[in-house]
Amino acid sequence: MRKLVVGITAPLSIILLEGQLRFFVHQGYDVYLIAPETDEVLVFCKNEKCKLLPVKINREISVIKDIQALFQIIQHLLKVQPDIVNVGTPKMGLLGTIGAFVTGVKKRIYTCRGFRYEHESGIKKKILVLMEKITASLAHVVVCISPSVKKRGLEDNIFKEEKSVMIGKGSSNGLDLSKFCKSSIDLQRVEKLSVELGIMSRFVYGFVGRIVDRKGVKELYEAFCQVNAKYPDTFLIVVGKANLEQVRDYSLIEQMEKNTNVHLAGFQTDVPLYMSLFDVFVLPAWWEGFGNTLIQAAAMGLPVISTNVTGCKDAVKDGFNGLLIESKRVDELQEKMKLFYEDNELRNRLGRNGIQWAKEFNSEKIWFGIKEIYEKS
Repeated sequence: MRKLVVGITAPLSIILLEGQLRFFVHQGYDVYLIAPETDEVLVFCKNEKCKLLPVKINREISVIKDIQALFQIIQHLLKVQPDIVNVGTPKMGLLGTIGAFVTGVKKRIYTCRGFRYEHESGIKKKILVLMEKITASLAHVVVCISPSVKKRGLEDNIFKEEKSVMIGKGSSNGLDLSKFCKSSIDLQRVEKLSVELGIMSRFVYGFVGRIVDRKGVKELYEAFCQVNAKYPDTFLIVVGKANLEQVRDYSLIEQMEKNTNVHLAGFQTDVPLYMSLFDVFVLPAWWEGFGNTLIQAAAMGLPVISTNVTGCKDAVKDGFNGLLIESKRVDELQEKMKLFYEDNELRNRLGRNGIQWAKEFNSEKIWFGIKEIYEKS
C-alpha cells in the first residue's frame, strides 16, 4: 500500500482538499494530512478517513517557529516513511519539500496555488520569491492549478517548463457538481434565510471568501455603496471569515457591520445555500491561484464579475459566463454591477452558460489527473 502525505499551512485550507483525500483512500492509498490540529481539521480527517500528523505552523514568516515546524515535519516523515509527499500553500510548500528532501522521500510534489509575492514589494517580496524557488527546486513535480499560475511561474523563473504540469483547465480539487447545483437546494431553507435577512424582494450581490485586502473586499464595498445609492433595493452578502492581519483598514469591517444593506455572514459550511440567495457573484481579487468560488457560483447558475488577474481569468470565460475587469478599479466594478442589475437578459444568459462552463471542472477529472502524476514512474 502506497503511503501519501498531503500538507497545508492554514486550517481553513482544508476546503481545498475536500473529497480528494477520501478518494485516494478508496484508491488504496494510506493517506496522512500534515496540518495544524484544530477541531475543524480533526472533523475533516474523520470524514476523509485519513490520519492527522499535527504541526504548529504559522502562515507568516517567523524564523524560530518555522524551524520548530520543520523539525516536527521531519519527525512525522521519518516515522511514516511516505512514498509520496504533496504539499501546497507557500509555507507548507517550503517546509514540506525541505522535510521530504531531507528524509529522502522518493516523490516530492508541490501544488502551486498562486504566488503571495504578487501584491508584495521590497524585501518581503524578495523573500517570498526565494521561498518559491527553493520549494520548486526541491520538488520533482510542480502542479500549477491554473494556466496563468504556470505562466507567471515560468516568467518569474520560479520553476522550469519540464518540471511543471497542469491538470485539465485548472483547479487543485475540482468541483462537486452535485453539491453546487441550484436544484439540489432546499427551497424552504432558502425562503427561511431570505426572510431572516429581509431580502425577499431585493437584488443581491454576493461574495464568498476570506475577508482580506487581496480579495478586493474594500473595492467591492466601495462599488456596492455607489450602486446602492442609485438602486436602494440592492443588497450585499459577504460570506467568509475576516483575517484582520491582512486587512489594512480595520474600519472597513465596522463600516460593513453598520450598513443595513450589507450582511456579514461569517464562515459558513453551507456555501451553496448562501449562493442560492445571490443574483450576481462578485470576486474582485488582486490575484488568486485559481478562483474556486467563481466556478462554484457558475455551477449555481450565477453570472460573475471578477478581475483579469492570475487565477481569476482562468476560472471565468469572459463574456460567456461572466465579465472581467482590471483589479482595484472601483469605477469599472460599479459599472458592471449596475449593468447586471439593469440587464436581465444578459444576467440570465451568462448564468445559464455558467452551468455548462462549470462542468469542465468536475472533481473526479482533477483527482484522476493527480493520481496519474502520483503513479507516473
